[in-house]
Amino acid sequence: MIKTIEFLQDEYWYGGAVDLGEKYPLGKTDEFFLDTTVNATPNQLNPVFLSNKGRYIWLENGGSFSVKNGVITVDAPSVDFAEAGSTLCDAAVAAASKHYAPTGTTPDKRAFSVPQYCSWVVHLWSQNQEKLLEYARSIVKSGYKPGLIIIDDTWQKDYGVWEFNSTYFPDPKAMMKELKELGFTVSMWICPYISPDSPKSAEYAPWIFNHMDEGRIIKDGDRPRFVGWWEGYSAALDFTGTSAKKWINENTERLMRDYGVEGFKLDGGDPSYWDKDYKDANLQSTLWIDSIDNGLKEARSCYKLGGKPIIQRLNDKHHLWQSKGDALGLSSLLPCIMTQGLVGYPFGCADMVGGGKSDDFIDKSNLDDELIIRWCQASALLPMIQFSLDVWNRKENRVAECCKKAVDLREKFTPYIVEKLEDAAHTSLPAVRFMEFQFPNGGFEKVTNQFMLGEKYLVAPVLQKGATSRTVLFPDGEWKDISDGKIFGKGEFTVNAPIDKLPVFERVG
Repeated sequence: MIKTIEFLQDEYWYGGAVDLGEKYPLGKTDEFFLDTTVNATPNQLNPVFLSNKGRYIWLENGGSFSVKNGVITVDAPSVDFAEAGSTLCDAAVAAASKHYAPTGTTPDKRAFSVPQYCSWVVHLWSQNQEKLLEYARSIVKSGYKPGLIIIDDTWQKDYGVWEFNSTYFPDPKAMMKELKELGFTVSMWICPYISPDSPKSAEYAPWIFNHMDEGRIIKDGDRPRFVGWWEGYSAALDFTGTSAKKWINENTERLMRDYGVEGFKLDGGDPSYWDKDYKDANLQSTLWIDSIDNGLKEARSCYKLGGKPIIQRLNDKHHLWQSKGDALGLSSLLPCIMTQGLVGYPFGCADMVGGGKSDDFIDKSNLDDELIIRWCQASALLPMIQFSLDVWNRKENRVAECCKKAVDLREKFTPYIVEKLEDAAHTSLPAVRFMEFQFPNGGFEKVTNQFMLGEKYLVAPVLQKGATSRTVLFPDGEWKDISDGKIFGKGEFTVNAPIDKLPVFERVG
């Protein structure tokens, strides 16, 4: 069916594709098109569109949403268009209540009570036991709290052979024992793919045609269906049956039992890796995440998993201040994390501090230290903060000092962050909110470079290179700078923000 909707006066729409956060909100003069039939983005998608005037659109079975000449056109098998109230909050709560209600539970609170550390950009494709332990020891030695540590890609023998590569991890049990003694919760990277040349060994994983015979992988006729992803071509697990789920959970259970693993970073499975004519692409992506029954789990790409107690990480971002086309930088961090929470994924993890694109970290001497500091500050009061680059070892240009100060600030706010995430599990109100969400009809519709943490704190990170101050738009009331006690009233003010400061303002009263 095709449905057209006229914009109301001063109406703006926010969408469900998290990776497109910088494009929102959409006004009547904008042009926009999104086809949700197959999630073509590398991040979460919920097929919902929310208006600051209390209206929402939900596409249960996918379809397209476009804006042109002040008219919204929806082309979808089914459309739920509702007028739920008069504000963005009204629309978000009503859509969630009807279509992706929160479960009342959160992910394992260790994920947001302490920092996360991922071995990816610091070691890239050279993961090994010695480097990983050195990395973990340096975290604790530098005065950072041990938290969730993620052992990233290349720890395994092969894709689909989920056992430590003994060449690089000669004694994984000893490694895991030391990591736990240091205070870390250990998570492992896995993906829903089987390499074509996996070894034919009963101890690890059968050859690819045995996987196919067991109904474990997607087929094209009598052959495996190969998908092209960032590591080449692999067969993809088929989660529409029971065999793949049973097999992957047997593997995760073994890793937990044999090594004390407590969680999994679920990567890959992006619908865009399948051909556009593959009708189950969104479904397979969703089932990949939903099928893992064991441990703490973190996802990156999924479809219609709003409301579920799953850590949802933003896609890897480039080491850039400003986004350039599809290359998303620091400027995208707040719009994406706020969009994520707005459309049903409140347990959001920002990308690694400084970015997570491998090409940017092959030569670490070219990194922008100021960008690293400001990225850390921008992430500090989000639901979760994740490090990979060892900022604690970067002593020049005050990187280690300023990042530690941001982490110490987060620790003071952790009880409040946990409280707001617990609330989100019951109310669907995100912890990190657009200004418009908290203060409707106050001129904040297009403000995306500052955010509200719950109802109480306004957070305004510095997002421009070389800046030591920034403008902040304050709502009604009085707002106290938590660093010096200065009070601001309603309006736009320039606030000081030297390199070691994250501007945070507490609502008075």
